[in-house]
Amino acid sequence: MLDFHDVLATRLGGTRDTAGLLLIMGGGLVTLLPNLPYWAWAGGGLALSLAGGALIGLHFASCIRIKRFGGACGLELNSDAVPPADENGMSIGFVGDTAQELVIPPAEWTRHAMIVGQSGVGKTVLGQWLMLQQIERGGGLLWIDGKLDPANLEDLHRACAWCGREGDLLVINPGNPALSNTYNPLLDGEPDEIAARCGALLPEAEANAGADYYRQGAINAIATLVDAIQAAGYGFHFADLQTLLTSANALEALASALDARASGRGDARMRFSLFIDQYRRVDRVTRKHEIDTNELKRVFGGLGARLSQFGSGGFGRVMNTYSPEVNLFDAVTHNKIVYVMLPTMGKGEAASALGRLVIGDFRTAIARVQALPESERPNPPFLGFFDEAGSYLTQAWSRMFEQARSARLVMVPAFQTRANLAALGDELVAQVAGNTLTKIFFKPGEPETAKWMADMIGQEMQEQRSQSSNETISARNASLADHMRGAGGTLGGSGDGAGESRSARLGYRVTPDDLARLGKGEAVALYDGAKVYKLHIPRVTFDDDFVERAGSFKLSHPAAAAGAPGLDIARMLPSASEQEDE
Repeated sequence: MLDFHDVLATRLGGTRDTAGLLLIMGGGLVTLLPNLPYWAWAGGGLALSLAGGALIGLHFASCIRIKRFGGACGLELNSDAVPPADENGMSIGFVGDTAQELVIPPAEWTRHAMIVGQSGVGKTVLGQWLMLQQIERGGGLLWIDGKLDPANLEDLHRACAWCGREGDLLVINPGNPALSNTYNPLLDGEPDEIAARCGALLPEAEANAGADYYRQGAINAIATLVDAIQAAGYGFHFADLQTLLTSANALEALASALDARASGRGDARMRFSLFIDQYRRVDRVTRKHEIDTNELKRVFGGLGARLSQFGSGGFGRVMNTYSPEVNLFDAVTHNKIVYVMLPTMGKGEAASALGRLVIGDFRTAIARVQALPESERPNPPFLGFFDEAGSYLTQAWSRMFEQARSARLVMVPAFQTRANLAALGDELVAQVAGNTLTKIFFKPGEPETAKWMADMIGQEMQEQRSQSSNETISARNASLADHMRGAGGTLGGSGDGAGESRSARLGYRVTPDDLARLGKGEAVALYDGAKVYKLHIPRVTFDDDFVERAGSFKLSHPAAAAGAPGLDIARMLPSASEQEDE
């Protein structure tokens, strides 16, 4: 809060302040001139005094503002020159030593950004500041929230209400289906893309050849099933896939549907026939070739179990739909605001899997946008803010940044440590760091991440000065020659000296210890590879009157686009009585 001590502590000086004082003095002198009309005497003096007061007032305001942004973290950093402000750019905060707003120009903003820092220091606050600007300019965004804080939904709702865009807000919230739109990430994409999304539900197994073999086999099976379903002209959801992977009757029903509805897709029919023939066995009683259900469950039971968690409970209520209200490609091209709430409380594995599924769906949307003419790509660029991204990172991220830039989508992942990226290999660390032009570093939580940040900020030649001083005292007995000159007794002398040396060495521009001294809402920004700024991040808040007028979040239900008829494989299965008759 501003107090009078700030004003008392402000000192005047410089060209602008001198000009201001001279104008005020000139205004006073005008009133002393004789033979002037009243209007000239009063108007001229007032105008000069007001102009001078305005100049000095600007100085006071600037000094006080800088002081308030100065903070008390102890990090002293001479920030680089701020680029010219662009009304279409994205503000990421205020420079601590000048109080200037740091605005990233549009062309550079589409080259992505990353945010790193320990929990609770301001990453989400920065994300909310970016998203408010995006909403205000009419752009679309995707926010994947890894913390599941209900207050974040209300804050996003208020930002939309502030900008008159409540109807554009869509929510994916399996933790509370009553406050969620419907969403099915399996409807868009080629069979191999959808299979890769489902494969993200399985743990990586590159270090274990046997486990990797079964994992790849499960992904290939999904691709074959999806190809057959699409060839038959159906849409499908997680419950359908789970049933197909564990039920021989379901596979036979799909084979019949494929024969009846896909006469022109002989390739899909052949691949599906080859797939199910792997699991046919001769029944010892009937001597018929039948699909071995036990073998299916042995091979695909693990994947089936993982799919089942998305086909039942809260996930099922949100995702078991053939006409979802949320479609990420439509959201990108129509500037919608999509908020994904990962249900981390008690469902950590499922929450991470949902994040990976959404990222896979988003990657397909990026590819589709790339194929659009330039005039149909999002403008302003679509924003993807991925909070606590370390919990749902996949190898797919390594190529997404390059694809997103040409599609006019901005990627902004936020994570806590370097280890979040390194868990998937050093190549991913290099890809993310190398494809983000703007980097914002908050207080690190551990030494390795602090050093990584300092290494990216870089080093510079720094001058070292050393001073030395010495004093010498000597004593000796007088020699015969000394006695002949009249000097006797003990002789001695003293002296002192001082010296200064200078040397240059490479040193961190911002050391790991400097980064550890950052406070809440304070950050160091690295822009364009070499420009460094100490930043203060503004917090988005709304006054009580507006909060009351905006009210609580209310879910909107947009009309779902008509799609292919649903497979609903459960209804194709024979009833219990029919199975007994057989």
